[in-house]
Amino acid sequence: MYEKIMANILVQNIINKLEHDFGKLKKVGKGNSLFEISSIDALIYFRYSKVSKVGNYTKGFFGLRNEDLRIIRGKTAFICFVLNEISEPILIPFRKYEYYFGLCQPSSDGQYKVLIFFKKNGTELYIANAGKYNVDAYYGLSQLYDITSASLVVPELSHTQVQSLIGAIGIKKGYDLWFPESDKCKLDNKVIDYSKIRKQLPVYSSDIDGIISEIDVIWLENLKPVSFFEVEHSTPIYSGLLRFNDVLLTVSGADNFNIVAQNEREGKFSKEIGRPTFRQNKLIDKVTFLDYGNIYNWYFNLYETKY
Repeated sequence: MYEKIMANILVQNIINKLEHDFGKLKKVGKGNSLFEISSIDALIYFRYSKVSKVGNYTKGFFGLRNEDLRIIRGKTAFICFVLNEISEPILIPFRKYEYYFGLCQPSSDGQYKVLIFFKKNGTELYIANAGKYNVDAYYGLSQLYDITSASLVVPELSHTQVQSLIGAIGIKKGYDLWFPESDKCKLDNKVIDYSKIRKQLPVYSSDIDGIISEIDVIWLENLKPVSFFEVEHSTPIYSGLLRFNDVLLTVSGADNFNIVAQNEREGKFSKEIGRPTFRQNKLIDKVTFLDYGNIYNWYFNLYETKY
């Protein structure tokens, strides 16, 4: 009962703010979670979860009703994840994830099961049987205001600039960095503190050392690699996944991998990560896709400055 009251209070606080700024919200569908914001022609779907502790991180668990997702499909719509111990909601644009919900079927209760993991190295949205996706760019309600105002413009970024931004994010989170030796001299020193770049990686094994050293960006905590990033600016996405696969099989505890590419390559990523070999060894559950906009907005949210 307490959690239901808490959910109602937190969601109602957000509704009150939105009604103050956009006018009266109108309920849509049969439930009490889906609303239309008529003044900006958008739909917002509220889901609530209590945060629970799992090892070194926390998580929230959500059920998304298939009947509600059918209503918002193809429209300007957002899913607003509200959690009792997280100060800001996570507001994801449904269009960006609609394809992934299409890859799987709802459970027998008519709901898609979704988890959000809160880790030091990033916030991950996990859609059961479809994969996981970084959502650090989606904290807060700013996207709703961007509909009617000039939103943050993502500049055209080169491979090296994206590497530099990923490095800057890692520094802000307290990690040391690794870049391939040939890339270190190209990095943007306006955002990269070179004292945070490791001169050498820990020794893992002769089978993997040469492979891991060529990964575009690695965040490290002491001797432990905590996140791996491959920036596939023009190179095949499959090659990055193969590197990750080798690391997963040989480096103990490696479980956070990220393919970073232009938005139009996300479909290619989905096709490649769905291969049977990556499903069988669970790499599909450990790799996220981030487009350049995700990286840029994540950087902006941490530093509150444009690049």
